[in-house]
Order: sequence, then C-alpha cells, then structure tokens
Amino acid sequence: MRKSYLILFIAITLAASCQKAISDFDPATTTTQPPSNGSGSFEATINGEKKSFTVKAATLVRNLAANEKRMDITGISTDNKTTLILTLGEEISQGNTVTVKKYVLNAFPDDDPATPGIDESLYTQGFTTYGIAIGSNWLYDVFEENGSCTVSNCDAAATRISGEFETTLTDLIDATHIVRITAGKFTNIKYTVQN
Repeated sequence: MRKSYLILFIAITLAASCQKAISDFDPATTTTQPPSNGSGSFEATINGEKKSFTVKAATLVRNLAANEKRMDITGISTDNKTTLILTLGEEISQGNTVTVKKYVLNAFPDDDPATPGIDESLYTQGFTTYGIAIGSNWLYDVFEENGSCTVSNCDAAATRISGEFETTLTDLIDATHIVRITAGKFTNIKYTVQN
C-alpha cells in the first residue's frame, strides 16, 4: 500500500508542488466513469460551510502484483469552488469492495523514534486531497491530516459505497492554514473496478 500512496503523493506533489503552484489539472473537465448522474450523494461541511459535491469519479483500483487496492472518490462542489478526493487503501487485492470499517486518514503519520523497527506508514489507511478553484485551474496543497472515514456499506454486486468522514487538514508549509471537514457523507456512490 505504501507504493500506491507514494505514487499518488508524488502525482499530487508534481501537480501542486510544495510552492503552491497552480495545477493544470481541471477535474471539472475529466470524463472518467461513472457519470455524475445516478452516482449517489456526496457532501461535507468545510470550515463551517456545507457543500454538496458532484461525483466526477469513483474507482476501486486493484494492484494484483502488489496485492493491494485503493478506493478513490472524487467530487467537485456544486459551486465549482472545491474538490475533494477520498482515498482508502487495503493491503489485499482480492474482491470488488473495500472492507466495511473505520479507516484512519493520515498520509504522513509521525515516525515514533521509540519503535525504529516499525514502519508507521503501514498504519495509514487513507487520506484526503483538497483543492480550491483559482480561475479555471485548481490549487492543491500538501496537508498533514488527522481524520477518519467509516465505510458503512460497500456492495460488490451493485458496486456502490456509502460512509461518513471527518478530518482536519493542516498545511505543511503554513501551519496556520487549517481546513476542517466535518459531517462528510457519501451515500450510494457508484464506482468502477480497475485491475
């Protein structure tokens, strides 16, 4: 799973860079499956403002060679000002679902010097990517995260997922820039499976 997180982190870092460069990636123009209509609901309160999101993509990516998988749910707020991507991972590639359970959201867990033989990144089960619109581009920062996501249902036959999440994102460069996401909920989101 570390490989998948590292690859996703590198992609986000290249797109956003730690100097807060504006990304050329525009999720609003992405044509990935499934289509936003009929994809369930996705909402969250961000710094006190309730937002609804259009699901632009929901994908379960299985890496059979590394025996791991990850679920990505990408949403764009209906006001086109915010994007959220929830990423959940597991150290097993079998099946067309993720486990119904509570996931820890923290892309960069602290390394405990008292346990040098333990790789704390193994306890990372997911993370949140947050972006804001700057004109027709998207700005993504790299955040320290402390949160959780509880998957309440994941149906392999219908390929639909539901759950709740909350998290606090603290900018790694400017610790005074904090994004609080509460009352996050995704319901009956249709996802595709990729090997």
